Amino acid sequence: MILEYMERWNELLGEEKYEAAAIHAANSPKGVLRNSETFLAFKNVKQVSGGEKSPLLIYCEILLSTVTHRSTRPSKADSVECVKCALDHGKLELVAHWLANDVLECCVSMGAIIEEYAVAAGQQRDAGDEQRYVKADVRVRVLGTGFRLAYSLAVTSYMRCGADKQAAICMCKQGRLYGMVAFARDTGSFKSEDYIGVLEAVPELEVGLVLVGASLVGVYRVLQVLESDRKGFLKALGSREDLIDIIRKDGWTSSSDWTKIVIACEEENVWEEGINIVACELVNRVLFDN
Repeated sequence: MILEYMERWNELLGEEKYEAAAIHAANSPKGVLRNSETFLAFKNVKQVSGGEKSPLLIYCEILLSTVTHRSTRPSKADSVECVKCALDHGKLELVAHWLANDVLECCVSMGAIIEEYAVAAGQQRDAGDEQRYVKADVRVRVLGTGFRLAYSLAVTSYMRCGADKQAAICMCKQGRLYGMVAFARDTGSFKSEDYIGVLEAVPELEVGLVLVGASLVGVYRVLQVLESDRKGFLKALGSREDLIDIIRKDGWTSSSDWTKIVIACEEENVWEEGINIVACELVNRVLFDN
C-alpha cells in the first residue's frame, strides 16, 4: 500500500499536479513522504511561469497546515527549508503565521535566517524612515513595522530553541534594549560577560549605557568595548544623575580602572564629565567602602 502511495505521488509530480502532489505527500501514511527527500523533489521542480506560486511554497504551506501536534512538526532541517522558501518569496507574514501557530521546529539556524532577512530589509529602507527620540537618556530607534516584525520573529525563534544570547542580541538590534535586560534577567543564566558579549555583538552607545545603568557590567569593560566611541560614552556617563549609584554597584571596575577612565576623559577632552566621575568615585569610597 505504501509503495503504491509513493508511486502515485511520483505520478502527480510528473504530471505537474503540484498541489495534488503536495496534499498527497503531506497526508502520507505514517508520514512516509514527510521528509527531506520530498522537500528536495519540490525544490528541484523548475519555477512555473505566469506568476504562479512555486511548487515548493505550495508544499510548505500544505505540509504545515497538517501539523496538529508537536510530533507531526517537520524536522528542524525541514522547518528551516519552509522558512527559507517563504522568505525567498517575500512571505514574511507566512512565517509569522507559522510561528504564531507553533507548527515549526525552531533552531538557531532558523533564527539566523530570519535575522538576515531583517538586516536586508533594513538596508532597503529609505534613510528617512529611521528616526530617533530621547527616552531615559538613551536614543531609542523607531523602526518600520516590517523591519520590526522580522526581528521579532527572529527573537521568537531563538527563544523557542533556548538560544538566549542570540535572542538578546537580536532584541538589541531591534532597539528593544530594556526588553532585552528584562528577558536576560528572567532567564537567570546571564552573567556579566554574557552581557559584554551582547555589547560586543552590538557595540552601540545606547546598549552600553543601558547595561551600565542597570549595573549588569563594569564601566571600564564597556569603555574597552566602545573604544571607537569613547568620547560619547564618557560624556554620557559623566553627566548621569545616578552616577554615584552606578559606581557603588559596579563590582567589576577596580580603583586602577577608575584612574584609567579619568585619564581617558582627559585624552578625549571631556573635562567636566571627568571631574564629575572623580568626585563621584571619591564620594563612593568615603561613604560605602569599608
